Amino acid sequence: MGMISRVRGRIRSDSFSKIQTIKSEDKIANIVWLLSLVLLLPYWAPRGLLVALGGAWLMAAYTCLVVPVLISANYRYPARWYPAVAKLAQVVKSAYAPLDRCERLFLQMNNLSTMLCQLAVFTACDRLLVAQGKLTSLYSLMFYNVLTYSVSYVRDLCTKEDWSPYVNLTRNSRVKHLAMSATKIVLEWTKAVTFIVTITFVLLTLGLEQGLDQFKPTALYITLTGTYYLLSERTFLEIWPMALSALKLERLEGMEVLYCHAWARGVTTVLAVPLVPALAWCGRWRLAVLVMYLCVFVHGRHRLGEALMKVKEARGSVARFRRATAEELATLEDICAVCLGSMKSARVTPCAHLFHADCLRRCLATSDRCPLCVRPYVFY
Repeated sequence: MGMISRVRGRIRSDSFSKIQTIKSEDKIANIVWLLSLVLLLPYWAPRGLLVALGGAWLMAAYTCLVVPVLISANYRYPARWYPAVAKLAQVVKSAYAPLDRCERLFLQMNNLSTMLCQLAVFTACDRLLVAQGKLTSLYSLMFYNVLTYSVSYVRDLCTKEDWSPYVNLTRNSRVKHLAMSATKIVLEWTKAVTFIVTITFVLLTLGLEQGLDQFKPTALYITLTGTYYLLSERTFLEIWPMALSALKLERLEGMEVLYCHAWARGVTTVLAVPLVPALAWCGRWRLAVLVMYLCVFVHGRHRLGEALMKVKEARGSVARFRRATAEELATLEDICAVCLGSMKSARVTPCAHLFHADCLRRCLATSDRCPLCVRPYVFY
């Protein structure tokens, strides 16, 4: 009986100590959560308390010091209601799924979604940077669209290979199709006349300054809107990779298109972010919400996220192949067996063959074997 009493006492004492430990951990977690709220109050202070006291540097220093400590403390002592919040987040995510599908469908209409984002950003800059600007955003968007049309026409002329005004019945035939040839000639002349008239009209408008009473942009306005337009319009998104490819940067390894899209999406998202608090500061809440949702949340979550994912996948596909050293390239003096081009940088396969990273990546998309010796890749 005495032994049984002692065992019961030990069990009771252990249970009590566990209960006390649980309660003490709950207290610590609650204290950490309350302290986190207190330390995050400066971010919610009216008119930006930290920025008003010490400027943006104080805000940046405060963020770098406080936020990591808060995250680690809440991770070490999580409150009991954190799992409930996680479950609630899953419920919200499932409820948000229909809206997510609508966002993806909206982004599939690329021209419409891009134009609405541009119009939202231009209107925000109009309200913030132009005094009494009523139609500045519309004038700017129209001017940039005219510029885009002109650039697109010049690009088509530069890349055009078939200058013949006639259309043959078949590819190898010399017999001319009369109706199609006449249509082609009319279309080409129409494009040329439209281009000349457009350029003349723009030059006359800018030179005579007629009808521009409502168009009084500032230098900052033109810089922001012009940068956003050049990095979001599809015509220029097709031109920037060509310009970057002309630089022949070997470190990009033939991924100029992917990098340009990721950089363009990132810069446009960053340009739209400061417009939201600035609009809220000025009391333009509805426009601030629109810019936040369209240009920051939807654009950053889908377009920027997809661009970064493509870059990550492209880099990850060749990451297991090591880079060729300068001695290997100088010794072999080889050419890429895929594109037959000289190699200033290359990736080495386990079977000791060298290829351009971009060529190797395209081969990996269809096969996991070496394109030269047809052996499977085995890494040790």
